[in-house]
Amino acid sequence: MENKTHSYSDMCALGTISFKQMMKSLVWLAVTCALYVVMFWLVKRHPEWSPGWRVVATLTPLLPGVFYLLSLLRSFRAMDELQRRIQLEAWVFALAGTVVVTAVLNVLNENGIGPAAYPHGLQIGGVYMTMYVFWSLGFAISRLRYR
Repeated sequence: MENKTHSYSDMCALGTISFKQMMKSLVWLAVTCALYVVMFWLVKRHPEWSPGWRVVATLTPLLPGVFYLLSLLRSFRAMDELQRRIQLEAWVFALAGTVVVTAVLNVLNENGIGPAAYPHGLQIGGVYMTMYVFWSLGFAISRLRYR
């Protein structure tokens, strides 16, 4: 019996995950990232804004982020058991890695020895990027386990 693994493009071709579903998820992710960059720039450029407006501007990227997650959940439903397991393991790895990095940065910052680039922790953009890096590592590790 041949051990065959499928790449993401193979799954799309096999109809497991449609190209449309994949693109919808990627569009929501791109919108979330672009909106984060714009809002980050606006908040830095306008320090005179009230704290309420600064909070609203900073949290605005969460809305398309929720649509990204919902789109991702829909694509999970279209996956077979193995692909779901790989994704679940990758997301658990990403969650654990992000929690550890965030905790370490917070402890370092509280004791005055934190990295100068992160005086207030990772913030929203840093959390997204950290999750993505850890998800990528978790996905690669999971894929290797199930070869």
